Amino acid sequence: MTVAVAMSGGVDSSTAAALLAENNPQGSLIGLTMQLWNQRRLPTLLGDEASGGGRAAGRCCSLDDAYDARRVADFLRIPYYVVNFESRFEATVVRPFVDQYLAGETPIPCSLCNSEIKFAQFIETALKIGADRVATGHYARIRHAEESARCRLLSGRDTAK
Repeated sequence: MTVAVAMSGGVDSSTAAALLAENNPQGSLIGLTMQLWNQRRLPTLLGDEASGGGRAAGRCCSLDDAYDARRVADFLRIPYYVVNFESRFEATVVRPFVDQYLAGETPIPCSLCNSEIKFAQFIETALKIGADRVATGHYARIRHAEESARCRLLSGRDTAK
């Protein structure tokens, strides 16, 4: 069985990858990081010393995050790839955010990104590269419902996550 693990570079996804590598010795594990944003668009990465000396801290999906994910994948000795979702991110998250904001609404881009990119596009890509399953570091539980013979996705035990 091949599992594609979404690796953000953070502790949660790195731990998920490490647990899968440890507990799935016969299976194949592939690390994937989603490139969502053209990092050159950020002025702080263009050498603007007044805005932080070339670094933009505290962002989601930064180059540093991808480097961290690669280091973890190298340590675990698993294949690792960065998949470019910039165009889809722009079309399905950024443009709708801008349009809603300009219309006086208060959009939440992360919810669009989660549904349209981080799950839908990630799963589609993972299946295309031969993965049978996907894994993330998200806090969730899966429970098999005997009465319906289906699995249910439940919130995590830690309500703060």
